[in-house]
Amino acid sequence: MSATPIPDGRNTRWEAHRRQRRNDLIRSARAAVHIIGPDVSMEEIATHAGTSKSVFYRYFNDKQGLQQAVAQASIDFMEAELKKAGKSAPSARDGLYTMVLVYLQLADSSPNVYNFSTAIPTGMNIFRQNMARFLQRAVENVFPHYKSVTPDVDSKNLAYYWAVAAVGFVRAAGEEWIADPEDPHRLSAAELARSIATWLVAGLDSHSITKNHSQED
Repeated sequence: MSATPIPDGRNTRWEAHRRQRRNDLIRSARAAVHIIGPDVSMEEIATHAGTSKSVFYRYFNDKQGLQQAVAQASIDFMEAELKKAGKSAPSARDGLYTMVLVYLQLADSSPNVYNFSTAIPTGMNIFRQNMARFLQRAVENVFPHYKSVTPDVDSKNLAYYWAVAAVGFVRAAGEEWIADPEDPHRLSAAELARSIATWLVAGLDSHSITKNHSQED
């Protein structure tokens, strides 16, 4: 029986240092983007962070790698907030509202960071995939029967397709909303989130009613 290898303390400390340094660089990049704008250069980001471009390239390879890391940090924050909110949401429908609200608040907290994170296909895919996952989980909680697989959707359930469509719906409304913060008639994040959640659930309700009527016929 072979002995369990003992972790090398130096390697463990070095990995911890690299993780911490990477997280610090992501925070510095977010701060630079927030102040300067989504078209900020790597040179400007490095200067704002008090380091050189080569350090950022060492950790992220290129600007797209940094954009993807910033996007992932936003998703991680969003997921943590949703988990906390999910524990206190009185109903699954309220959980759906909370998901939309967290997204709107995250985007509105820094439109520059949001636009920087979603400016490339890889970054946008991170948002799309994770938002679809959050939304699919929410709809399956609201309407458990949507988990069932129907023969005509090629093994993907209705919640999956609803979530994919809902991502575009939520994003389009959210991006239009954050684009005009000075509008005197602008809805609050809570008002818009409540309306979006209501529209989304109404669509699900109408499908359920149509399906039940078809079965009765």
